[in-house]
Amino acid sequence: MLLNQLRLMRISSTSWLRDDTCSLGAALVVALLCFCILPTSAQQSSSANSRQGRQLTLKKQLTVGLKAVTPGDKAFIDKVVIKVDEGKLPRSLVDSTFLWAREKADARSYARSLRPMVYFQPGLIARSKRLGIEL
Repeated sequence: MLLNQLRLMRISSTSWLRDDTCSLGAALVVALLCFCILPTSAQQSSSANSRQGRQLTLKKQLTVGLKAVTPGDKAFIDKVVIKVDEGKLPRSLVDSTFLWAREKADARSYARSLRPMVYFQPGLIARSKRLGIEL
């Protein structure tokens, strides 16, 4: 009987050691996964700052993106920005026309480079006219 108790103590002590090792290993794996997957506060703040740093005003987006160089181009862009700020012209309409004009200028300029402004201005005037908005 004493021999059986000693054997049980030896078996239970080794299983305790194995259980501890397994739980320690599992805890390390979980900690490593959490460390690798979850962003740190430094990563979160830097990504928030980078998003803020990339934001452009509508005027800057249109001027640079449409390659507006003439005073007439810039005056039209100013008028568009004012209408959007007043809420009379939907920003989504301006953005979609902006993207369309850039794509069209890239597709059409085989031999020479055309400015997207050439397509943006008449395109936006026509689309806004359908909505009853005058530019």
